[in-house]
Amino acid sequence: MTTPSTPEAKTVGTRPRRYTEFEAYRGVAAALVVIFHAYQFTRQGTGADRYLYEGTPLHTVLHNLDTPVAWFFALSGFLLYAPVVGAVVRGGSAQPARVFVFRRALRILPLYLTVYLVVWALRFSNFPGQWTDLVEHLTFTHVWDARYVFWTVGPAWSLGNEVIYYAMLAVMGPALARATRGATRADRARWVVAFPLALVTLGVTYKAAALLALNASGTWFDWTFNPVAHVDSFAMGMLLACVPALSARVLSSGARALLIVLAVALTAFTFVFRLELAWVSVFVFSLAGAAFTLFLAATVLAPEGGRFARALSRPTWVHLGLISYGVYLWHEPIMLEFARRGWLIGTAPSAFWTNALVLLVVAGALASLTYRLVERPFEEARGLMTSSGRLRDDYRLERERYERERERERGPGD
Repeated sequence: MTTPSTPEAKTVGTRPRRYTEFEAYRGVAAALVVIFHAYQFTRQGTGADRYLYEGTPLHTVLHNLDTPVAWFFALSGFLLYAPVVGAVVRGGSAQPARVFVFRRALRILPLYLTVYLVVWALRFSNFPGQWTDLVEHLTFTHVWDARYVFWTVGPAWSLGNEVIYYAMLAVMGPALARATRGATRADRARWVVAFPLALVTLGVTYKAAALLALNASGTWFDWTFNPVAHVDSFAMGMLLACVPALSARVLSSGARALLIVLAVALTAFTFVFRLELAWVSVFVFSLAGAAFTLFLAATVLAPEGGRFARALSRPTWVHLGLISYGVYLWHEPIMLEFARRGWLIGTAPSAFWTNALVLLVVAGALASLTYRLVERPFEEARGLMTSSGRLRDDYRLERERYERERERERGPGD
């Protein structure tokens, strides 16, 4: 519920906000990445350096559909940092590191290992580098190796980055809570904002250095997929998480519309000038992360239960979001395997839209299956660890309840 404050602003209630509409954002981002890879793949039919719609406005859009990966980073930053901000601002304790790591591991590892190991085993031919690829992907170090970053499961590069960010928050969340205990609320607020600001500065500085180095040696490819290159997008989501925690106000509809207009304008600028300006090419994921964070702010700072949020919270959108992780990991291996076997996927330019549809349908079906068989069972296992970091002994609790009931049944005179 929200209570009106002024015609231009409202206050948010004290209960935690559940952003179910965010599932839709994940689903849309995953679908756009699928379309990007289908478009990229059809270059094989027209020459390695020629896209199907090159020279047209449609190419400008399709060629940039890899940028929604920044949406995933910004979303993760917001959702994972919000509880930390809330705990620090209240002067409480952040989630213990072991609880955070345990729950994050149950969320990403089962499906990641399933997809990667299945694809790796199917492609195994003792080709040089396959064992190195296996070790690097199992240790999430492939993001530091330009040779293996896209081997076996190409989209898995972003998971290597996410794991680094998870480890960072697992350490820094409790550390911030301890460091600010006893401080004034204003000082605690400064600390929770300073941390993501430092990360944004790190990412921007890193890419500025990369831009200067491109004229001297190396290529942008060697710089672009490691965690430092994308930490600013993650940190933009973290910064947004500070806003509702520090100010319990929502924006007017006009202000939210302005945020969306700015997000669209920044996205258009990025798409149009990505190949025209070197600095836009280097900062493309940063700009995409900033644009999405502006758009996300229009949701975060809206009244709970608004029309847009209700529309995105419908079961179809929620389901698309739930299976988005599987769609994201499965679609590229499916595309390459189907093309190799001559199944449904074609390399001719005219096959692009068919390829995209096939990938969305097949990857969606397989992702739905693995969500039910792999992801959901492990997510339900999150309850095995309490919020304090202790393993839950359900058998012991059930036994004690049984004994208490038996005592009541026997009565005092038995």
